[in-house]
Amino acid sequence: MIEGHIETLTADGIFEGWVRDSASPSPCRVQVLHGGRMVAEAMAAAFRPDLLRTGHGHGHCGFAARLLQALPPGPCAVALHLPRHGVTAPMALVVPPLLDPKPLQVEALLATPPTWCVADILAAPACLDAAGNFRRLGTARFVDAGYRFVLGRWPSKAELRLHADNLDRQRLSAQDFLLDLLQSRERGDMGDNLPSPFDPAFPFSFE
Repeated sequence: MIEGHIETLTADGIFEGWVRDSASPSPCRVQVLHGGRMVAEAMAAAFRPDLLRTGHGHGHCGFAARLLQALPPGPCAVALHLPRHGVTAPMALVVPPLLDPKPLQVEALLATPPTWCVADILAAPACLDAAGNFRRLGTARFVDAGYRFVLGRWPSKAELRLHADNLDRQRLSAQDFLLDLLQSRERGDMGDNLPSPFDPAFPFSFE
């Protein structure tokens, strides 16, 4: 199922909103249409903590699409179009008086896009589908994946045996295993950011 919408058009000429396909974790390519013509395009892959907290998948589904041609101020009918999915949804918004576009600053070009941090996952751990990944990967591979995702390393043989035993004997749930790693002292000594679902280092999958 496709869900999302255009939330606003800023005075700088940026459409802001979010879109996700609940059947796939992959980002959606988004087009904004006006009068049947494309006036903006972007990938909906930006991380938004508010979407994660409200249960919209892994939260990496925000977009900011620059307006390619001027629109007159006032109420405006546009459409959100997802070409890969063949879905078009009409929407209404108010076009503000648009400012002249500003050149991007070096700081903006070099800025790291927001992504998951430890606090985000602790607040919404269900987004990792720990139980599903435990079933798909099996015990040893799941423990390996948890260590790589949270701590950026492989577990030692002793760590692997300990966690595998706890998981197999159901003394620890798959989700609690990941939460324990996220709240460990080792993780606390590391940076706050975690690999996003689109990062090659991300070791899990989604149903």
